[in-house]
Amino acid sequence: MTKQEKTFNLLEATGLNWTVNKEKLFTTNGLETESYGVFRNDNNDWLGTVGKKYTPMQNWELAETIIEATEGIGLFTSKGGLLDGGCKVYLQAELPDEFIGRSGVKRHITALNSHDGTTSIGFGSSSTVVVCENTFFQAYKGLDKFRHFASASDNIKAAINDLRKALELDQMLMDNFKRMADMEMKDEIVERVIKKIFSVDPSSQQNDYSKRKINQVNAFASALNKEIQLEGKTVWGLFNGVTRYTNHIAAPSTKEKKEDYLMSGGGYKISNTAYDTIMSWVLENSHKDYVLVS
Repeated sequence: MTKQEKTFNLLEATGLNWTVNKEKLFTTNGLETESYGVFRNDNNDWLGTVGKKYTPMQNWELAETIIEATEGIGLFTSKGGLLDGGCKVYLQAELPDEFIGRSGVKRHITALNSHDGTTSIGFGSSSTVVVCENTFFQAYKGLDKFRHFASASDNIKAAINDLRKALELDQMLMDNFKRMADMEMKDEIVERVIKKIFSVDPSSQQNDYSKRKINQVNAFASALNKEIQLEGKTVWGLFNGVTRYTNHIAAPSTKEKKEDYLMSGGGYKISNTAYDTIMSWVLENSHKDYVLVS
């Protein structure tokens, strides 16, 4: 199969077979501005406003780049989609499954690109616990050479380098998950997580907080109890309590909005805050040197 055929098939399978165009923006009085709008060419939807130097990376360019980068190290890119109507798009390369605690974990390296000018092109890890379908996404902020202003050949080189680094970081993430699974859940870390993600002190009186806050904490407690039944009373069970809450309770019901929530919205922030909080506690309460991946 040719590179063009592989690219076309991937774009068709992921709903990304469309392009964008950057257009000069004018005021309602016809005055020229210094801003440009990015529009989808298939439906003319406005995706965002960018500056003069911003060069859109077309979906087919992203697909070609990721296909070339992943095939070079023996991976296969097969999944992807769009977020917020196409403001962001992503493609995923499959990694070997892991087994953590009592559950299998599906793993992907995710390449995320924005058409609204909010982010540069970057890599992250997507992991889904099979037994409960909890997905956790972590973006790797340090991998930032893969930008909208580089040439195609430069982007491919940067993608290959960043992909290799992302694979190392993903393995470190899996190692940290395993460390969570080996540690008993203590009340102090549960309380610390609740304080961080809900801004609620469990030792305070309920009337100190709004009904909405109390409902959120109660919903999380229900999610945590279910995960304790599945994973045992471990720190891994606590983390899965958070991701069960973001995936199955707090997330929007529609697929696209849910993916946006988990990959770049409120769910992403909650899950990553919980991860950082839990791993800091693991470091504090362990005799081994661990690495906090973020």
